[in-house]
Amino acid sequence: MEKHELLYGVKSGDNVHYDFAVRLPVVKDTIEALRLTDEACGTTEGAAAGMYYRVAVMASALTSLGDLGKEDITPELLLNELNDDDFDIIDAQIEATKKKRMRLNSTSADTGSPSLPLDATA
Repeated sequence: MEKHELLYGVKSGDNVHYDFAVRLPVVKDTIEALRLTDEACGTTEGAAAGMYYRVAVMASALTSLGDLGKEDITPELLLNELNDDDFDIIDAQIEATKKKRMRLNSTSADTGSPSLPLDATA
């Protein structure tokens, strides 16, 4: 598990947590994030609900944040303590995790460009 570091960290109690690790979000995370979003916002529509949803998925995907227990990494903690720059850092690591997991296309179709006879270009 790769550890990464936040710029500003997430404060919880008297400690600020900087080190984090993420995993690939799965459908279960999406369903739970939608449930939490509806519960917190009364809807899953609109900009505020969309942002809450993204933070809820992020909270699910974080496997560690400093020395916090997994149960302590909640959407509310991130909403109240995570700044925009650190949000972007975690989001980028989730995207990098997705790319690492993606199957490489080992058999690409022949994409050679057709050639024109020289006299056709004259």
